[in-house]
Amino acid sequence: MENSTSMAVRTQFNFTANNIETMNLNTLRRTYKENDIYGAPLKGIYHYQAIERVEELCRRNNLNYEVEEIFAAQNRNKNEPGVVLLPQVEEKFGPQAVEAHILRRIYTTVRIREHETDELTTNLVIAFHQDGIQAAIGPCVRICHNQCILSPERIVSNYGRNKVSTEGLFEQIDEWLADFDTQMTEDRNRIERLKSRTLTPMEVYAVIGLLTTLRVSHDSTDKRLSSQVETYPLNQSQISVFTENLLKLSLERQELTAWDLYNVATEIYKPGRTDIPAAIPQNSALAELLLSEHFMYKTGEQ
Repeated sequence: MENSTSMAVRTQFNFTANNIETMNLNTLRRTYKENDIYGAPLKGIYHYQAIERVEELCRRNNLNYEVEEIFAAQNRNKNEPGVVLLPQVEEKFGPQAVEAHILRRIYTTVRIREHETDELTTNLVIAFHQDGIQAAIGPCVRICHNQCILSPERIVSNYGRNKVSTEGLFEQIDEWLADFDTQMTEDRNRIERLKSRTLTPMEVYAVIGLLTTLRVSHDSTDKRLSSQVETYPLNQSQISVFTENLLKLSLERQELTAWDLYNVATEIYKPGRTDIPAAIPQNSALAELLLSEHFMYKTGEQ
């Protein structure tokens, strides 16, 4: 069921002081609805309706679910900012009223409680932003709420190279949920593979170097390089944070595993630390790298 009572009712946002604001679904419904010239949703569907569709699919598949915190983010795009405050609506509802805000960058997770353990649950991730809608599914580490997206097959979006229609996006989510037990088992087996892959210090340093190489190639003005990397797992500032946190962790543990590396990175893939449109693809890109045959070969995994 919807988590509509766990947060106090919001009456105001302050995106001047806060780059990120959190809310529940009831509050999101109250924000200003951005329409086209015909009075229809500008993106074909409102952000809260996208979340409601996912709720409907969870119910259809008889899954016990909860909509968790919803994050709205500002960005500094002058042409289409993530948040717009409408003075004419403020006059009616009051300064910085929830109702006076257009929110264009939304991120939330829908927790699915089936087969939870002390360590893991499963989350559906929804990102609604200026480019379109993304969705993903995967295990989530409960203690730190670190989201895992362990395969490109666990991502769908209505824009980009592999885009589907908006209806196709919800159809894919329905397929994931209809086959929930199988999907969950496959992903948890992937986690066990990551846990079984221990790394030498030199291998840890090699991963850091590889992440830098992927970032440099992706951002290069030379098409021969940039065309080889569609999505890098971490940008340069994130690589610095990742490296420092890995070094700190290595002081506490005699050995690190691929799962440790992935968990350190997933702490970064959160609203406020990673731009909302980038969080899902970067997360999946790192998992794909760490689970690749080239990286995992020492365990004998294929």
